[in-house]
Amino acid sequence: MIIVERPPKLAMIKEIKISTDTLKGYDDFKIIESEERDEDVFFLSPDIAPCEKCMEEVLDAKSSRYLYPFTNCTDCGPRYSIIERLPYDRKGTTMSSFSMCPDCGGEYKDPENRRFHAQPNCCKKCGPQYTFIDLSSDVLDDKIPIKLAKEKINKGEIVAIKGLGGFHLCCDASNKRVLALLRERKRRPHKPLAVMVKDIQNAKKITKISNMEKELLEGKNRPILLLERREDCSLPEGIAPEVSTIGVMLPYTPMHHLLFDDKLSYLVMTSGNIGGQPLQYKNEQGVKALSEITNYFLIHNRDIHVPVDDSVVKVVLEKEMVSRPGRGYSPFSFPLSKQQDKEILAVGAHQKSTFCLLKKGYATMSQYLGDLNDFNNYKRYEKTINHILEIYGGKPEIIIHDFHPQYSSTQYAKTRLGKHIGVQHHHAHMVSCMVEHKLFNKVIGVIFDGTGFGTDDAIWGGEFLVGDRKGYERAAHLQYVLLQGGDMVIKEPWRSGAAYLHSVEINPEKYLKNIDRKNISTLRKALVKEFNCFRSSSMGRFFDCISSLIGLCNYTTYDGQGAIALENIINKAVKESYPYHIMECNNDWIISYEEIIKHVIKDLEDRIGADKIAAKFHNTIIDLTIDMVCIIQKKTEIRDIVLSGGVFENRYLLNGIYRRLKNLDLNVYFNQRIPINDNGISIGQVGIGDEMYGGK
Repeated sequence: MIIVERPPKLAMIKEIKISTDTLKGYDDFKIIESEERDEDVFFLSPDIAPCEKCMEEVLDAKSSRYLYPFTNCTDCGPRYSIIERLPYDRKGTTMSSFSMCPDCGGEYKDPENRRFHAQPNCCKKCGPQYTFIDLSSDVLDDKIPIKLAKEKINKGEIVAIKGLGGFHLCCDASNKRVLALLRERKRRPHKPLAVMVKDIQNAKKITKISNMEKELLEGKNRPILLLERREDCSLPEGIAPEVSTIGVMLPYTPMHHLLFDDKLSYLVMTSGNIGGQPLQYKNEQGVKALSEITNYFLIHNRDIHVPVDDSVVKVVLEKEMVSRPGRGYSPFSFPLSKQQDKEILAVGAHQKSTFCLLKKGYATMSQYLGDLNDFNNYKRYEKTINHILEIYGGKPEIIIHDFHPQYSSTQYAKTRLGKHIGVQHHHAHMVSCMVEHKLFNKVIGVIFDGTGFGTDDAIWGGEFLVGDRKGYERAAHLQYVLLQGGDMVIKEPWRSGAAYLHSVEINPEKYLKNIDRKNISTLRKALVKEFNCFRSSSMGRFFDCISSLIGLCNYTTYDGQGAIALENIINKAVKESYPYHIMECNNDWIISYEEIIKHVIKDLEDRIGADKIAAKFHNTIIDLTIDMVCIIQKKTEIRDIVLSGGVFENRYLLNGIYRRLKNLDLNVYFNQRIPINDNGISIGQVGIGDEMYGGK
């Protein structure tokens, strides 16, 4: 029972079976060559941070692995990013080109050694190596490349660094000048930059860290953790402008540990790409693509087969919430169905794309794959799907996609052979949470997000659903507003502000700041003629409207910027909210926004501070959500409430709604391990497909 009571650190026990059998009388125990395909393999291990024992060796001058940046063992190191095929043997990874030296080979074959059958095992004599080069690919130093990279960073340079899952752009996080230069060259003027911190002590100097957050920071997954910024934080505002949090991670490879010294405690580690393009992960392509940003590259000669972004995680209500699944968390596999026969591929959403494969009752969700509007992201999405299908021998006969006909994921689904099933976006959000919490009976789903194609051809996003995994009814929603401009509405929140004001017969030219009057006039004329317009119940666009009206955000440079800015300025001492009206219409309920908008305008005219307006607006959304749930609950007698959708990335909103519903003695659930935003859609899709076409 030792293997059960004290399994290896990365082991996952699928099930335990005890049976009796006749003694075979074997003379010895052997681990033999793996078969070419094991049909019972359903798990690919994510890449894992170095363990304490490996780091002790790296920092021990007497060790044979002293300062060796690729040190790993059975308990740590690369996994998914280097796997080309199963079974997981060295020959099926990108380590196949490195032959183990006698010492490493001895460790690999010794059952008493912690590197016993550690497939990436290597040392400085036989393993991969780092090199420091410039734009001309001239090797500046192959003896102490990490030290030279560190010297350049200390001098205020930007260095592109190839790590575990791809390239990072790295610079001194305390240097305002280089931060501004990085933002300019990367075309990322406002979106927060991730900071890698030397150790937990230095992390505590810039952010507030709870016990649970400390565990996550120091754990084997090492995500980017969103932490509350300290008032006395020494880092420049340019790290994360207009937000109260900083994305912090600790070193997650030996190389990262070696970048820090007495002078460097905080490094920007942002994805090695430009303007929403895919993460760079190949040496030659990376140097070419990132040459607009930096002159220096720290590269290595171990191929990355599957690029993987850093995961983004936060703690809300003392629970871990994954916002972006990536390194350390992906791929994510778990038992979903008792049905063994059906294979289902769910192709996910459009902007925050993932996909999910259901085979033999196990669901496997991919890492975050980006915005499929970008052609290169789309090609990587296709490649990653093909890789997972090849790994698992997947031949899905059912393909689940979003209702939206123009989503690239929907169009991809139509290229695959099989039965194509479209599911409604917000139903998928609801079921993603149900899958995580193993809910099968009917629930009340509160689904708030930005964009989801509805069954009436409108764009939904402020939804109250009643249903289960098989189906749903729309019980209530935010009142429709007529928006103009297609996808431009998402990039330009002033359009939402103008549309909401126009709909309640208030002249937007009087209240929208820093917007050309001609643009507002043109938009109003288009609204009157319903030219390039669509109806929307989107809660995300409602937040954008308020953010624009109070002068926070008229144009976005990253997803959700307006709503994030609105949450950031909340005056938490304010407890008031705005009046609102809930209307019953044809057995449905509609939440009117007219009174809310008019009272926001009155506060603006009375020169009430933006921080107080932001607080009152958030409090109003919390109040109306509670009231609407209570109305539906009284009618249906359903006590299980599910909260999902990207708007619930808002901590203030999620906290307020969750606590108020719990105080009503209701069972309240929200996404945690499965992302609450569109990254979780693929899990919801596969849950619907399994229930409708596979069975429990």
